Amino acid sequence: MQAPVGSTLTLDGTGSTSVSGGVTSYLWTVTTKPAGSTAALQNATTATATFAPDVAGSYQFTLQVGANGMTASTVMPVTVTAAVPVVNVNASVNFAGPVNTRPTQSMSVGSVIALDGTGSTDANGGPVTLAFSLLSAPAGSTAALVATGAAARLTPDIVGAYQVRVRATSPSGLYADSVHTFDAAALAPTMAVSTSVSTVIANSSLDAAVGNIVSLDAGSYTSYNSEGTWAVAGKPYSSALAQLTTVSPWAVSFVPDAPGTYTLQYTVVDRTTGASAVHRVIVKADFGPVAIVTASAAPVAQAVGPSYVAAVGSAITLRGSGSQDPAGGALTYSWVLDTRPAGSTATLTDAATATPSFTPDKDGRYSATLTVTNAAGLRAVQSASVEVGNRPPVVVLDRSQAMVLQGGSITASAASSYSTNTSGTLSYQWALDTRPTGSVASIGAPNSATLNFAPDVPGSYYASVTVTDGQVSAVSGVSITVLSATAGTVPLAYKPLQMRFSKSQNKLVVVSINPNQLHLVDPAAGTDVAIALPTTVKALSLSADGRLAGVLHEGAVSLVDVVTGTLLNTSITAGSQTEVFTANSGVVFVAGASNSWSGAVSAINGRTGAIIATGGLYSSSYGTLRGVMSESQGRLYTLSDSFQSLSWTGVNATSGSLSGTGGQGSYTNYATAPLWLSGDDALLFTSGGTYFRTSDFQYTGTLGSAVFSVSHSTTATEAVALAVSSGNPTQYPEVLKRFSGSLLFPAGDIRLPVIGGSQSYGLAVFHASDDKRVSVVQTGSNEAQASGIQYFLVVR
Repeated sequence: MQAPVGSTLTLDGTGSTSVSGGVTSYLWTVTTKPAGSTAALQNATTATATFAPDVAGSYQFTLQVGANGMTASTVMPVTVTAAVPVVNVNASVNFAGPVNTRPTQSMSVGSVIALDGTGSTDANGGPVTLAFSLLSAPAGSTAALVATGAAARLTPDIVGAYQVRVRATSPSGLYADSVHTFDAAALAPTMAVSTSVSTVIANSSLDAAVGNIVSLDAGSYTSYNSEGTWAVAGKPYSSALAQLTTVSPWAVSFVPDAPGTYTLQYTVVDRTTGASAVHRVIVKADFGPVAIVTASAAPVAQAVGPSYVAAVGSAITLRGSGSQDPAGGALTYSWVLDTRPAGSTATLTDAATATPSFTPDKDGRYSATLTVTNAAGLRAVQSASVEVGNRPPVVVLDRSQAMVLQGGSITASAASSYSTNTSGTLSYQWALDTRPTGSVASIGAPNSATLNFAPDVPGSYYASVTVTDGQVSAVSGVSITVLSATAGTVPLAYKPLQMRFSKSQNKLVVVSINPNQLHLVDPAAGTDVAIALPTTVKALSLSADGRLAGVLHEGAVSLVDVVTGTLLNTSITAGSQTEVFTANSGVVFVAGASNSWSGAVSAINGRTGAIIATGGLYSSSYGTLRGVMSESQGRLYTLSDSFQSLSWTGVNATSGSLSGTGGQGSYTNYATAPLWLSGDDALLFTSGGTYFRTSDFQYTGTLGSAVFSVSHSTTATEAVALAVSSGNPTQYPEVLKRFSGSLLFPAGDIRLPVIGGSQSYGLAVFHASDDKRVSVVQTGSNEAQASGIQYFLVVR
């Protein structure tokens, strides 16, 4: 608390309470004051005392209250300063010089308003800090106030009044305001210039087939001082052609999608003279022939996928007789045997007919291409492939990678492998192709279809299996990662409740109860720092830079410095909110309401407790509201458990101001809380396993099931998730689901480690700064409320 010399402070203790009855006694005392001060308390034995500071400096007051023979006390610090600053701001329009008066000033839309506050002073001689704010603007204006130090600029973009506030603040926190109003009432004149240049028009035409690519090149029209553009000037009624494909600055292509006439126009303009030329290309499109190819082999034709399998020496007939011309015209045929195995001398017989043949003389792939041409000269091409010889077995493994702690074992099965050669029985041979230095482990029963392997040294292994059908073989394998039983594993001596991970500090931030504490767990150092909290926790959030934590209580919010492990302040929220969002600046936003309707968001200075602003959500909600904040986008993304539609609220994370809302506008059963953001804030994941674009809430995809926790890394181009069991949603999983690439395709499961001989089960997952996966797990049971549970932080 701050106040100037000569003011009267009122110390109010009427809010003191006792669980066993009312407070019966009050005693105020001055425990600290500056040298030379003779000021004394008035009404020191009442609930409300007064005090007039007479010397600048630090004061400290103690209140002791009594009830039923028991007492309690609290301390209140007060800083007393000397005087308020004086603001002196000059405003000028269109650089017309400083304006010292504050009445409304008029100018044209598009003028530049310059604000210069370098003349502001502090009565105590200290420096003055200036803050510029655009208080109001006409509806529809997007003009922005740009401030640099003691100067600012504003360019009105539509007619109406603009109001700017300048606040000068002294080092002691005292401030003065100056408000300037500008009326953008007059518009600048509009210039109309008429020019006339001659236009040269040329035409050409060509024929094409529907579905074929048409390329257009206007290179002969271009010069160093001209520029040209292609456009679709006409098309058949049934065509959906919307735009051309750009090949180069002067060349384009398109595919006719309907029969008829297409008009393509190229316009080139000389930059110096303005003279232009237009060239129109008339493209007449009709249906071309369709080539259909089949193949058969004597004595046996066996289809495998899109190809066929035959034996060496067996004649193969290729059939193109199914080819047709939509106009019913005659076709000509031309076959080419364009792919043969090395050493083959096979040739086509009757290559100009619909049904040529050839006799394969080597094992391998043969490919023949048919070209059919109609009377108009339009062509179509199709190919057929034939496989000759025995195919190797298909190796099917039930896993391609595995992870285990040292002391554990790995199993993998190739029993589902198969062969198209039915005359042989499959045999298996396992081998270790890669192992860490110092390993002497071996594979038990290497001729079995199932791998049983106990690694002995941490590191990377690769176990290969060779599957043979008696004639040919195929090889596949399993990548195995063995982790040290203790590396990156930190035991947690409490039940972790709300959890977040600070990448900048590489620490897990986690809430526990009994006692109520916020823990900072460093997996690298194996340390766990506990910070006492004033009461139980309803919600937890981290700032984008990971340096501050916001902890929401019932009717209050605490701000914690994650770097120093210090509780900075606990502030009253004036409500029963359910979610908190923390900004890098120390501003906290709280929203929602417990067991009641709420449509409000409040911005609070987490360091001082001052309420900065209160605004509305996209729509009112009932029950628990959850969400996340994107500081880079300036948005709070929220979702309530009563109305399952995503919404956003615009915020300024630095100043705490609120601006604008939006949302889906309708109920959707694809989104449920809580929510998580992707590493680049472009995607919003929900606990329903769905994810949406943050820009417009467009549904983008699903992770395949509901999830307990999701983490996404942009640099690793992956997402990992803990899936909810469809059979029992209270059971935690023993694997991480992994999704990779920009489209988040499934990339397999990662098994959580065995700790102390017990399988672990995931509660939450994060990415560290080096993209290692950080998991909070429990052992002893996969049930959420089982007894005998132990908790760990694991980094892998």
